[in-house]
Amino acid sequence: MLLVLALVGALLWVLYDFGVLGLDNTGLNVWLGFLALSLVLRVGISWSHVRRALSGQADMDDVDS
Repeated sequence: MLLVLALVGALLWVLYDFGVLGLDNTGLNVWLGFLALSLVLRVGISWSHVRRALSGQADMDDVDS
């Protein structure tokens, strides 16, 4: 999740550096924050599916009956 957060932060930094984003538009900045947070949470929640797609190994929970 930290890697995804770092990538989103780097993307926002590049957009700000190129002049696409500004700090004066607070409404857009709030929506971009929500978008970044939802992306990080989505990757964190579905990490098991992402790992299975990348490695081909399934995660199993050991449940004692």
